[in-house]
Amino acid sequence: MANRRLFFVFFNLLILSISAFAQTSTITISIKDANRSPVAGATAVLTDKNYQTKTSVTGSDGTATFENVDAGDYKISVNASGFPAVIRDIPSGSVGIPFEIVLSPGDISESVTVTATRTQISTDDTAVPVTVIGREEIERRSVNTVGDIFRSLPGTSTVNEGAFQVRPRIRGLESNRILILVDGERLNNARTSTGQSGIEIGLVDLEQIETLEVVRGSGSVLYGTDALAGTINIITQDAPRRKDGGFRFGARLNTYYSSNENGRRGNLAVTGSSKFFSFRVAQSLERYENYHAGNTDGLGLGPVDGFVSGSEVGNSQSHGGNTQVTTRFFFNDDNDLRLNYERRRAASVGSPLLTLDFGFNAYFPYSNRDKFSGRFETRNLNKYLAKVSASFYYQNQKREFSNQTVFRPFVDSLSETVTDTDSYGVDVQSNWILGSRNFLTAGVSFFRDTNEDARLALNRLNGVANLTTSVPRADFGSVAFFAQDEFTLTDRLKLIGGLRVERFSSGSEQTEGFSLPPGIRQFQLEDIGVADLAIGLTVNETAVTGDFGAVYRLTDAVSLTGRIGRSFRVANLFERFFTGAGSIGGFLVGNPNLVPESGINFDAAVKVRTSKFAGSFTYFNNYYRNFLSSTSAFDNRDCPVLILTPTTVLDANQCFVVSGNPTQIQQTINFGKVRLQGFEAELEAPFRIGDYGFLTPNGNISYLRGDNRETSEPFNIAPPLKTVLNLRWNDLGNRYYGEFQTRIVNSHDRLSTSFIASNSGPEPGYAVSDIRGGYSFRREHFNVNINAGLTNIFDRFYNEQFILAPARGRSFIIGTSWEIK
Repeated sequence: MANRRLFFVFFNLLILSISAFAQTSTITISIKDANRSPVAGATAVLTDKNYQTKTSVTGSDGTATFENVDAGDYKISVNASGFPAVIRDIPSGSVGIPFEIVLSPGDISESVTVTATRTQISTDDTAVPVTVIGREEIERRSVNTVGDIFRSLPGTSTVNEGAFQVRPRIRGLESNRILILVDGERLNNARTSTGQSGIEIGLVDLEQIETLEVVRGSGSVLYGTDALAGTINIITQDAPRRKDGGFRFGARLNTYYSSNENGRRGNLAVTGSSKFFSFRVAQSLERYENYHAGNTDGLGLGPVDGFVSGSEVGNSQSHGGNTQVTTRFFFNDDNDLRLNYERRRAASVGSPLLTLDFGFNAYFPYSNRDKFSGRFETRNLNKYLAKVSASFYYQNQKREFSNQTVFRPFVDSLSETVTDTDSYGVDVQSNWILGSRNFLTAGVSFFRDTNEDARLALNRLNGVANLTTSVPRADFGSVAFFAQDEFTLTDRLKLIGGLRVERFSSGSEQTEGFSLPPGIRQFQLEDIGVADLAIGLTVNETAVTGDFGAVYRLTDAVSLTGRIGRSFRVANLFERFFTGAGSIGGFLVGNPNLVPESGINFDAAVKVRTSKFAGSFTYFNNYYRNFLSSTSAFDNRDCPVLILTPTTVLDANQCFVVSGNPTQIQQTINFGKVRLQGFEAELEAPFRIGDYGFLTPNGNISYLRGDNRETSEPFNIAPPLKTVLNLRWNDLGNRYYGEFQTRIVNSHDRLSTSFIASNSGPEPGYAVSDIRGGYSFRREHFNVNINAGLTNIFDRFYNEQFILAPARGRSFIIGTSWEIK
């Protein structure tokens, strides 16, 4: 009997082994150029219907091999230096049969995104508008800073100027209303001011970026607070695996020079890889002096306007460096671990035009970031559970902000604020296969920010120095559950729905050096909700959000998409607890009673793509409530809240000032209803010109209209019509290229009456043009790329709309990369 049982066990195991062997095979991809020559060094990523991926790099024969592949339908994406990225379908009948892909320099590049759905998916298959910028395009643009990339993308613009301070604006919203991720982890922290600054995207070194993904519209279901207007995911360079035996070292040197501000940047990276381990170590250094605006002749600008001499913009310098160490451990094909450390240092970061001669000086003596992170992935656990990934991070950002007010002939006051913010988080995500048509992404996430700060205020007139704390020791964080389901209703229609439940907690402690102004009357402190702020407060709240979308493939080349979703942003530590003199004047107190900003976001799009044509048109209508903004504070009697002085005399009702000079209190409040709507369109169509190469016209156009539904006036900070026109030429081998680009921003006069009065008129429009070109030399183990150009070629003097400092004038730029792999 025992022998019979043993026989049946052995027989069953044999059948299972034969079945498993029969159902797996090898996919071989042969990648060639238009001349049918093998393309070496191309990265091929194989994706199954459940978004599980395998990666292979072609050798000298141009072949990428994927072993132990189950029968089924797949997509293959190929990225090769000097060629457009392509995505191809591999039907189930092709498994085990060699598959050939021909790369043509005249084809349109195709992109995948991980940000829009938390899984790798083609941008054409998403229900949200997304733009992906790869490493090769970043180098070709030869920009000063990460923020400059957003000037020419659809639906985006920029805030501020300089080599460190530029930040993105998406569909009229900016600062902490945009969530910035680095490798899927939050760069935003809860201590950063929303109204006056926002997260410093310059804390990410441009040379470390592999891909930049911009999702326009709500991202709150997948990523939580701050993803109100959009989500930007900065994916840093990785340490790829070597599939064959042995260990191989590589190196890459990138250089950059800009003549306008004598800007220099260099990055050296060393890599090593084997079948089980890989690493990448990189070091960057950068130095930018004051930049020069466009032609200022006849404008009469001088030191009192913030200009050092001629067109040189004072206090616009910055210096810095970055160290990054990435390691990966490959236990087998289904399990791997990534560990990463990054050290970013920035110093003497100026605020353009704000100089002592201008009357107000502001800059960051330093702004530093240290981050350690790790991610473990395990795949193919069973037929239902396709993947589980667990990631964690710890980040410290420490910076000093200094501002000085001048009363000639000496400095009237000096304020220095040091903020020290620790952030840490954990994210666990799982991918489930629930039948042949249902794919579920679900997980939990947790993050917490803790903050300490100190502020030194020195008054030179009376010699008084005070060491205080603007924000008490405080923390902010959340625990969330999220789920997003993709259901393939038919071969052409896919439905996508998501839900997120998140519990937030923020609190302050009794902190030495933190106090409320003694001149505020106690009953008014109670009226505006801050009576207990100095002894500690805790605020808890829950946010529930969801979205629903659809992708309908009308034909193989045309798809229709739509999505409606709710977004939100919870008030941060600055808005709840900051108490002190503002850097731009006045005295601000916190407001623990704030409710989250929220929005309903609707997007509808049509997308068209063939190998020789790509275009899209997106209409959006976003409605927001409970925006946060600072305004004068009033008590329950509608009397202004004041810091009284010994000379202050109030009227009989103890409400309004009769004499004296008290300070008006400002407080962040929820206000109003805002609607932002518009459209974004993109177009690209390459044409072959005989043996001379390809000519590719491309560009985008964006329109935005903002309405304050509370006051029936325009919502001011909503850039209007923007058009980007680009004409690119490249030869048949894609070794040489040249392009001309013009960005046109229409004048903006649809503004509120008060804004036009304070602005002395509408916001003027402008057109600025760039020209660039380059050369690529590619071999299997050695690449050289040279990119050069002339930006603002007509040296136009202009300002980005709603920005005080002028934009950079004409500049010659040149960037190179030298790679051994």
